[in-house]
Amino acid sequence: MKKIIALIFVLTTLFSASAFAKQPDPTDFFAGKWKIMVAGTPNGDVTFATNLIRKDGVLTGQLKIVGDDSLPLVDISKVEDDSEKVVLYFTIQGYDVNVELNKVDSDNLKGSLMGMFEAKGARVKE
Repeated sequence: MKKIIALIFVLTTLFSASAFAKQPDPTDFFAGKWKIMVAGTPNGDVTFATNLIRKDGVLTGQLKIVGDDSLPLVDISKVEDDSEKVVLYFTIQGYDVNVELNKVDSDNLKGSLMGMFEAKGARVKE
């Protein structure tokens, strides 16, 4: 009987530990690949493929305009993030711009580019 109780205890502990290990770190919610769509810019609707990486506790990354492979990757110069929103700063076509995105749910963001153009983000699942 003691062996059965010990086995149940060990199995319960293992399952509990694996369940906690699979949950994402909330401080890394914004880290990863995102597709950000911006509507109504002077150049029409634009989609950015964005990759955010946390280095030494700070988010950094690059983005690329989807649909034009001739354009180079754009470095994100600054990222401000907290538990509910992220603000990305970058220079594109000679303009310093920012996009502020707020959490909608675990895989979606909503906000604006420069406070003027509607932006939506969706997590890219690999």
